[in-house]
Amino acid sequence: MIDSAVGELARNRSSAELILVVTSDCKVTGHKVYGSHLKRPNISFQARTKTFSSEGSRIHVRVPIRILGNFKKCADLGSVIKVTGRFIETKEKRVAGTLIASSELNVLEPASAFSKFLSGVRADFRKRASDLGGDAGALIPGMILGDTSLQGEQFTSQMRRAGLSHLTAVSGANFAIVSALVFYLFRGVVPRIIPRLILTSIFLVIFLLLVRPSPSVLRAGVMAAVVLLSKASGNSRNSVAALATAIALLLLLDPFQAVDPGFVLSVLATSGLIFIAPRITEKLKQYLPEWLAEIISIPCAATITCTPYIIFLSGEVSILSVLFNVLVAPVVAPITILGFIAVLALPIPFISEFLLLIAKGFSQWIVFVSELTNHVPSWGITPLLMIILIILVSITLKRRSLSIYVVLVLALLAINLAPRMAFPGNDWKVLQCDVGQGDALLINLGRGSAILFDAGPDPNLLRRCLSVAKIDSIPLVVISHGHADHYFGMKEISSRIDVGTVWSNGNASVKEMTQDQAITVEQGIRAHIGDVTLEVLWPNSVLQDFASVDGDGSSENNRSLVLLVTMNGVRILVTGDIEPEVQRLISEKYDLRDIDILKVPHHGSRSQDSSFISEVSPEQSLISVGAGNSYGHPNSELIQELIERGSKVARTDSDGPISVAWRFDDSAKRYIFTMKTMRKEWWRIQWL
Repeated sequence: MIDSAVGELARNRSSAELILVVTSDCKVTGHKVYGSHLKRPNISFQARTKTFSSEGSRIHVRVPIRILGNFKKCADLGSVIKVTGRFIETKEKRVAGTLIASSELNVLEPASAFSKFLSGVRADFRKRASDLGGDAGALIPGMILGDTSLQGEQFTSQMRRAGLSHLTAVSGANFAIVSALVFYLFRGVVPRIIPRLILTSIFLVIFLLLVRPSPSVLRAGVMAAVVLLSKASGNSRNSVAALATAIALLLLLDPFQAVDPGFVLSVLATSGLIFIAPRITEKLKQYLPEWLAEIISIPCAATITCTPYIIFLSGEVSILSVLFNVLVAPVVAPITILGFIAVLALPIPFISEFLLLIAKGFSQWIVFVSELTNHVPSWGITPLLMIILIILVSITLKRRSLSIYVVLVLALLAINLAPRMAFPGNDWKVLQCDVGQGDALLINLGRGSAILFDAGPDPNLLRRCLSVAKIDSIPLVVISHGHADHYFGMKEISSRIDVGTVWSNGNASVKEMTQDQAITVEQGIRAHIGDVTLEVLWPNSVLQDFASVDGDGSSENNRSLVLLVTMNGVRILVTGDIEPEVQRLISEKYDLRDIDILKVPHHGSRSQDSSFISEVSPEQSLISVGAGNSYGHPNSELIQELIERGSKVARTDSDGPISVAWRFDDSAKRYIFTMKTMRKEWWRIQWL
């Protein structure tokens, strides 16, 4: 149990001064969006407390905590440091809380000579890999030593989208590859099994220390030892017993692993190495040398056993990520082997650099495969549907008749993919992107060009929306206001798509994101782009105070840009996050009757002005909202009111992305609207 005094300090978010022992390397966190707020990168590491001082009291306690801060320099593993800050609770299971540091790190006792030596080896290897340049060079330290510090945020995100981020987390498969290499290299020199196992174990310990003996790495080392024992005994019963013993031992030493997905994945991967890898090896031995067949079989077997659990962890899995993992599996072992030997050869620079140059050629293939996710749509499958497909496959194989299975799968694919491949349709005019708890709306200008209103909180989700809409040019971006769930998606878009002018309300965060390219606009500004006319209805130039409402940042919400967009006679009102006071002012100043499409303000929150909704009475209402958000968006009473006024309501949390098209009915002298959605039922293959 975590010390009750420490837990109380965390709950009270108390200021504290701590003396700690550093227990992990420093890592730089990425940008993260929480609600409307943007959390900027910080340095993060784990430490073990020695003394804890807060509010005049001083306690000696030994608990693990997380340290977050904007430090100029970090401390080596094993150093004793002093730092002050605010202690808060965390959902991270392995630590008692998180210290948000308000001071620099003060090193009281430097790390041991051995720890500095290991840190030096890692730094030297990182420098050699950095000299190779590019994402391929940055990937190698992550795959060999779990050191991802060279990887940029964009490349890390790209690897995650492709389902390849696990390659930079040193696992049992990495240890198994290294142990298999060493085991076979010593076969000619040390023919007896036991001495060869001892030598292999020594190399594994060295490798473990270089990677850093974190709980996950220790777990991977133990699992690799199980595989070695399996090889030595040649008896599957002994292997199962060793695996069961390792699981029990790890749980006794660290009970927190019972709720750690990494622990389950390690057990599954090791099971694959014991039970499936030998069969793959036997097949490959017909075409390849035994040692190469053994090494290739390891990542393949681990992928087979871990994929089903990954599906349940994520709720859905990208179908293409399975393909991507199959494509990169053959190069994982060569990179691991070459990288490990390059680490050992660091004292001989030209050999180490030559090996890393060869390894870069292999890692370039992984980079190429990960980049494919930027150019192809990504499709996901839900766990229940995956189970049904697995059952169908099992039945089919048992009866040795593929016809029924093939027909069922083809029917399922036709039902699911046909309408999605057609989405958003050739004649779409407005597309409400599904960007989670945020906003992003497209107005189609034709020929791969569109106006973008807000960019959502996640560059990946916005990229997917632009990809499915086949948009490669955005002459105008309108960022309604300075909340991260409306602007942060712009972070990577300008590097991939031709972006023209950016309008904003003058918020400093938006200007920073666009490198001061954003133009401040206000009430009265009009513009024409092709057949589209835009008029800015809000904000005005008069400084006004409004009553604060529930939620974060209502003042900035009320500075949201509000635009009336007219396209071929259809009137579209785009509202940002304006609150009731501004809604009332706009409806009093402008004639908002006969609005055809309303982008409902503030994700459909309950803070709406009835007179505004009554006057607008849109034919189509679009709500951009994230599933399961903590704000209670969208409000059920608001939805009911819109429906009662004759509006068709679509929401991204249940409908997915929404496209709207229309045509003019000459006989009735009116527009006929149609909406397409990509719904999220369990039985559908989803666009991710």
